[in-house]
Amino acid sequence: AGVIMVMCGIGGSYISCLLGVAYPCFMSFLALESDGRDDDKQWLTYWVVFGLFNIVDQFAGFILTFIPFYFLLKLCFLIWLFHPITTGATTIYDMFILPNMQQYEKHIAAVEQKVSESIDAAKAKASSITGKSESAKTE
Repeated sequence: AGVIMVMCGIGGSYISCLLGVAYPCFMSFLALESDGRDDDKQWLTYWVVFGLFNIVDQFAGFILTFIPFYFLLKLCFLIWLFHPITTGATTIYDMFILPNMQQYEKHIAAVEQKVSESIDAAKAKASSITGKSESAKTE
């Protein structure tokens, strides 16, 4: 019934979002509780790919909705991503995300270090300001 509604253009956004989250959430829970690690990788990579896909979808969503049957295509893509036979999320991760992350890993780590140092400096400055104002109140 849900696929027919999506094909007719009724609630496509909601149905594809629900399917893209509900089933993978349940399967992620089962994977966390199982002893093996293969399913853990499948579901962790699914969430990475799903998150990146949603970012792209949010920015290009308005334009993409003019594509006929866009939500049906999105629904099929999400099923391909999480289906245990196709393991599309692992394929996307291995082919596109991993090589790009490895290429920029050092740059990302350097930016992370700078941000962390800036946060620590801001905390220290806030502590010194807070400490001075509290000592002035006690006098």
